[in-house]
This record gives sequence, structure tokens and C-alpha cells, in this order.
Amino acid sequence: LMLRVSLLIFVWINPLNGCIPTQNVDSCSVCQKVYDTACQGFGVPSLLNWCPRAAEVGVEYLLGAVALLPLLPQDLCSTTIVCPPGTTPRINLFGVPDIPAPTPATLAYCQESGANAGKWYTGIPPIVPIEMTSLTCKNII
Repeated sequence: LMLRVSLLIFVWINPLNGCIPTQNVDSCSVCQKVYDTACQGFGVPSLLNWCPRAAEVGVEYLLGAVALLPLLPQDLCSTTIVCPPGTTPRINLFGVPDIPAPTPATLAYCQESGANAGKWYTGIPPIVPIEMTSLTCKNII
């Protein structure tokens, strides 16, 4: 009886971990990954200046409409990061690094086609879109 209950729970919960049918994971082609690839993990390069790798944050890139932003085009590449304890979200603008992100759970989005294809943004479109070059979770000193 216990095996049946466990199997039933596993079969029922497993689909809850899937994607929304209109989204594809890691299928963005024009938009390059926005999470900072220079991040090397805890304590690297130093205990005062480090950031977790994308895999440690659980960064996933989704292709398709973003439910929170219905006015944006349907061909968006997006990611939402929630930084792990001991870190805080930071964005890098063109020439201005390490700026606090506008919210603790940071949404970044990029159009796969059109005039702004390949450019990453955060903020509230179309009111306050903030173009950025990268996104990261930095340690809190």
C-alpha cells in the first residue's frame, strides 16, 4: 500500500515541475545568455568578491511569452533569477558595473527578432525598460 501511495504522489507531482506548454527551455538562439559567465562560485576570486555560477543559481532561459508582461512580443527569451542566501542581484549596464537590481527576484528578457533583437532588458516595459549587458548574484559583504 505504501508503494502505491508513493508512486501515485511521484506521478502526480512530476508534471508540476514541467514548463508551460508555450515555453521552451534553453532554446533561445539570438539572445546570448545574460547571467555573468565569469562567476566562478563561492570564494572565487576572493571571499570579499565572488558570485555563484549560473548552475548554482538555477538559471534557466525560456523562449515564449512572459505571463507577467503581456504587452511584450511573444518571441521573448527570458530568465528570472532568485539569488541564493548571502547574495543579491546585480545588473551591469554599458560601462557601469554592479548596480543593484530593481527587485529581489529579477526578470530579464530579450527579443529574438525585431529592432531590439539580442538586447537584454529588466524593469517594467514599456514604462521603465533598463537595457543591461549582464546579470549576476553578488556576495553581500
